[in-house]
Amino acid sequence: MMQLRNVLFDFDGTLANTLPLTIFAVQSVFKQFDGQTLSTDGVVAMFGPPEDKMIEKNLKNRAAVSDAIEQYFELYEKEHEHYVEKNHEIFNMLHMLKEQGIKIGLITGKARRSFIISENKLGFNHLFDSVITGDEVSVPKPDPEGIKRTLEKFGADPQQTIYIGDANGDILAGKAAGIHTAAVQWLEMSQSDSYPAKPEFYWTQIGQFVDFFKKVY
Repeated sequence: MMQLRNVLFDFDGTLANTLPLTIFAVQSVFKQFDGQTLSTDGVVAMFGPPEDKMIEKNLKNRAAVSDAIEQYFELYEKEHEHYVEKNHEIFNMLHMLKEQGIKIGLITGKARRSFIISENKLGFNHLFDSVITGDEVSVPKPDPEGIKRTLEKFGADPQQTIYIGDANGDILAGKAAGIHTAAVQWLEMSQSDSYPAKPEFYWTQIGQFVDFFKKVY
């Protein structure tokens, strides 16, 4: 029986239903500065690098890149309460892990700037023992850089560590780092519909992970 001592999470679509907000803000700035009407799938296809790099890479109006980035973060903060509800099950789960002495790590592709906005608005401050954002790695997920750095920081045994995410790229990253992996679709929107990377675990309810954790702690 495996024993868990370190639980690592993705953020968007895993710990917070921030994907609709991100998509709205990206669609808004591309419409405003580029005249482009992006579909939801069109925005999701850009995911990987942090949001400012997404905009920089894909905006055709090169002269407007810096203004578009600023507008994105302003919209992300302004519309946060409208798009993202606090999830008490997630909050309670994180506190349960904390109370059991589990090291909690976060490896997200989003920018540090937007993560801090969400962290403050959702009351996640001081819950994570390590946070690595998309602008703090040289290569985005599915590269395992962020996970490996977290393992090193924690002095963690890979066999006592799991990475939990909603995207197939999260599973690929966890596997490349040599740790356990779980795909989740327990929030309203997920980045991936299927998981060809074959995670060890798949949960559609937060309570399923909590029950699992109680068996392996």
